[in-house]
Amino acid sequence: MADKDAGAAVPAAVSAGDDDGPQVEGVPEPTYEWMGLSNEWGVRVKPGEHGLRLGDLNVGIYGEVPEEWNDHTRRPRGALPRPGIPPLPYNLRRKHEMWADCAADLYEEAIQRRWIPATEVPWGSLEPLPEEVERAICQICTEFCQYANTELEIITYWQGQMSYGYFEVKQFLATATFDCARHIEAFRKRALANGGGLGIEQRGSVNRMILESRGGWTESVTYLYLLRGTYTMALYRMLLNAAHNDAERFIFSHCIEDHARHLTYGYDHLKYAVTHHVGQDRILQTLLAIGESIMGTELKEGTMGSAMAVLLGGGIEGGRTIGMETYLHGVGDFVRDYLALGEWIGVPREENLNPMLKKYLVY
Repeated sequence: MADKDAGAAVPAAVSAGDDDGPQVEGVPEPTYEWMGLSNEWGVRVKPGEHGLRLGDLNVGIYGEVPEEWNDHTRRPRGALPRPGIPPLPYNLRRKHEMWADCAADLYEEAIQRRWIPATEVPWGSLEPLPEEVERAICQICTEFCQYANTELEIITYWQGQMSYGYFEVKQFLATATFDCARHIEAFRKRALANGGGLGIEQRGSVNRMILESRGGWTESVTYLYLLRGTYTMALYRMLLNAAHNDAERFIFSHCIEDHARHLTYGYDHLKYAVTHHVGQDRILQTLLAIGESIMGTELKEGTMGSAMAVLLGGGIEGGRTIGMETYLHGVGDFVRDYLALGEWIGVPREENLNPMLKKYLVY
């Protein structure tokens, strides 16, 4: 490891006293006090089978991820600090508050699987649908715009408070916000591209719960991904199975891919937090007891259920029977997935599951 002292040896060829030629009048002579200063020099990272990935850079001191990052500047992890840099208000400085081991790999996947709604979605495959069905898909797309906007806003709220020592998480979350923007674009375009239009704004009690979760990023992840996100994935799967055309199949299949990355990070982070922070499991139990009540109320009173039933049933009449049965079975799948995930994370909920969610387990 090189000497960290500011007086470390500087190569003679570039020492401050050297004069390689006449100085330009009015231009200060360059200084080279940074030359030769490094925490660890001589590192050579090599590309692997899939190229030079973000995780491949974690060698030597550059791969040392501390449990707490006390530097309040934008110093990259592994770089030498510079005295006198004004501090920044990073409130999230402990690893368990944001970390997930999969973040670097998810970042790589996200930048490689970008898709462009304007040109890649086969919009020409859209054909007129029965008005009731078109109204239903437009209402669903309207609500999905709200879901994605909520996710985008809560990520950006917390992202600026995350210390730079955990840059893998910050970079992955940057891709997640772009995914959300892409989803808003795709759903808005689907609502307007087939003779319909945007529907009515939902009441948004779960959206508000997510946006008002100020107890820390882990609290937001609990509501955003474990509760709302798991339900959203169930909706995407139902909609992919019921797609009417190639455009809808493309949109929902790609949204599933994007959303799966978000959920993978969210679940992995919650498990890491529970494993590495004493008492985190009890905190999550309290949060979920509150969140299940709000989620159950929205499932009962919100517009998503009836819109999904109409779409799945081919109209209002079919929505009252086969459409609603199909939707309720999908909600049952969501609750079963939620319970399995809670068990895996270390926050079992089966015994204390809110009755408003428990009733869907019969489907």
